[in-house]
Amino acid sequence: MIFKLLSILLRYPDDEVLEHRQAIAEAARKLPDSPAKDAVLAFLAHWENGPASLLQEDYTATFDFKRRGCLYLSYYRYGDARARGQVLADMKAAYARAGYPLDTTELPDYLPLVLEFGSEILEEGLPMLAEHRAAIEVIRRSLRHDGSPYAHLVDALVFFLPGLDEETVAEMQTLIVQGPPQESVGLEPYAADAPPGGQFSNVVFEGRKR
Repeated sequence: MIFKLLSILLRYPDDEVLEHRQAIAEAARKLPDSPAKDAVLAFLAHWENGPASLLQEDYTATFDFKRRGCLYLSYYRYGDARARGQVLADMKAAYARAGYPLDTTELPDYLPLVLEFGSEILEEGLPMLAEHRAAIEVIRRSLRHDGSPYAHLVDALVFFLPGLDEETVAEMQTLIVQGPPQESVGLEPYAADAPPGGQFSNVVFEGRKR
């Protein structure tokens, strides 16, 4: 249930979503007690009764106009390199093997879509999320640095994911220092564990990145 809620809450708050805010909030309050539930409720304190126009503006500013807020998971590791196309194809094939219909225009690595998949087929969706643990951690640190309430939702997600082992930390550091291949996304403030002497770019790219 919590992955389904996270999937909904991490999507753009359009009229349909906002129309069901109270039902979504009630479902969240019925979750079993856990740090993940506490994090979701912390987000709801901002989202549940906020003016629709402000919520929509905040979402757009957070995710649609900053590449550092990109919710397309494979972008962090591959950028727009050709290898990313194969990753997307593999993910699409995984959905098909699981009998999960992709009735969407979103790319298969879109985080809310992967979460929805995980809510339906946990044994397939959870490893898919874990595969992108470093990217999810970069997103989380970016949101925390910006003081975004959406950081609470990613906090809730990582409660169910593997911890940060040395390999994942190393990949996260590389993503923060270098950005995706051939690009820098200006993520230097989001790594408490950045390697000493690393050279950081402070560029913030505008425009939605897919």
